[in-house]
Amino acid sequence: MTKSGRAGPKLFAQARGPIRGAVVASWARALLGAGAALVLGEIVDRTVGGDPVTGQVAVLVGLLAGRGLLGAAGPMLAAAAANGVVDDVRARVLDAALATVPAADRRSGDVVTKATEGVEAVGALAGTFLPPLVGGITIPVLLLGVVATVDWRTALVLAVVVPMVPGLLRFMERRFASVSTRYRETADQLAARFLDGIQGLRTLKALGRAGDYGDRLAADSERLRADTMALLRVNQLALLAVDSLFTLGTVVAAAGMAAWRASAGAVSVGEAVAIVLLGAMLIEPLTGIGRFFYVGAIGRAAAKQVGELLATAPRPAVAPDIGGPAPGGVPPGAVVLDQVCVSYPDGPVALDTISLRVEPGERVALVGPSGAGKSTLAKLVAGLLTPDAGTVRVGGRAVLVSQRPFLFHGTVADNLRLAAPGATDDELWAALAAVDLADRFEGRPARLGTLVGERGLRLSGGEAQRLAIARALLVDAAVVVLDEPTSNVDLDTEAHIRRALDRLTEARTVLVIAHRRSTVAGADRTVRLEAGRVATGAGT
Repeated sequence: MTKSGRAGPKLFAQARGPIRGAVVASWARALLGAGAALVLGEIVDRTVGGDPVTGQVAVLVGLLAGRGLLGAAGPMLAAAAANGVVDDVRARVLDAALATVPAADRRSGDVVTKATEGVEAVGALAGTFLPPLVGGITIPVLLLGVVATVDWRTALVLAVVVPMVPGLLRFMERRFASVSTRYRETADQLAARFLDGIQGLRTLKALGRAGDYGDRLAADSERLRADTMALLRVNQLALLAVDSLFTLGTVVAAAGMAAWRASAGAVSVGEAVAIVLLGAMLIEPLTGIGRFFYVGAIGRAAAKQVGELLATAPRPAVAPDIGGPAPGGVPPGAVVLDQVCVSYPDGPVALDTISLRVEPGERVALVGPSGAGKSTLAKLVAGLLTPDAGTVRVGGRAVLVSQRPFLFHGTVADNLRLAAPGATDDELWAALAAVDLADRFEGRPARLGTLVGERGLRLSGGEAQRLAIARALLVDAAVVVLDEPTSNVDLDTEAHIRRALDRLTEARTVLVIAHRRSTVAGADRTVRLEAGRVATGAGT
């Protein structure tokens, strides 16, 4: 069985109770309806015979009232099942997205749409489709048993007709599966492309390509519309087949058998009426499957995608706590890579059996041509990537300062407290002072409440870089990984950033990706990478 196949049932773990409750409620409702049909038949016979029917009418009213109450309970339980699945699965998808490293080939918009629309579709599958599906398969069996108590020959004829409906729906499901899968893929692609366009809108406008990108979004939207229409067409065919052919056919078969058996004297007039009513009830749960067939198809496609997302999510990279040895006896501040291999999907090997040891307090420069594996190694040490093979051990926490730091939409304080949620304002000001930013924000009206904008767009590049370094200071990590954070700034800003980095790296182990001679000059040791390997003769 595939990973997605194993993950599928687990998606509904929180809904098993409500789903069972909804199914049991549907069984009870069907049996109460069958009982009402039999009582009504008895009332007809007693009326024809001139006998009193007061007691039978009271029983009939009670049965119909109970059926009505159960009719309300079923949707409530189905809603509870859907809500339970949505809450549970969405939390698991978000946990996987937040606690693990995003796959190199996975778009953010794809994850977003699976966590929103995809999870909602899985919830609808659990609440709207699964209970009717189970009921549609089992309730006809219960009702055929009731019909058999009235006339077994009629039950035998109906037992031949009724199973044709699930058979037809199963046949149509194959066509539905491909259509619903294409619909989900198109919806995911549109959401991912839309998010890309929003995030890169400035770039698109600067290049004069915003209109072209909008045309691509419009084309994706048209494909989604076409796939939606295809989905609805198949669903309408299912409804037409069930409602027009089998509903009518079953009722006609029940009525014909009732008339024949009544004329033969095998059943009374009242029992014939009960048989017709039971025949109509037989098809009711099957039409429920047809009505929500598209919900089941979309939900199954979404469940497969969400299950695959959860099953293939990268393992979380958990750094050991600072102040104690890492697993394997690595002392605080040390970094050990042992026979580490990393490959990216559909790409070359990024690191090929790398072994490297960095001692506590050592400053190591990583050099080499573009694509040699420097950034991949840095992400491994910082806990942002897990190796395909080998082990990475870090003695304490590691923090990465990159060329393009990410700042969240919010205030200066919000971004700093991501590293230290309990930090006081004085501690935040101290971190800002360490990177020569305190004066900048003290002079602004909102001070620590200054909005940085999405991705820090309200700040200059140097301010955003230094704010990220201040945030890294609050982490108080034993190991600092620098991915050339001064490569994209002017000389004056570089001087500010270098002073901030000196404070950040003081008395800490440092790995720095170096492209400039000035960076290499301050290193205790240089390690050269070439084609994912440590170059021969390089210090390790």
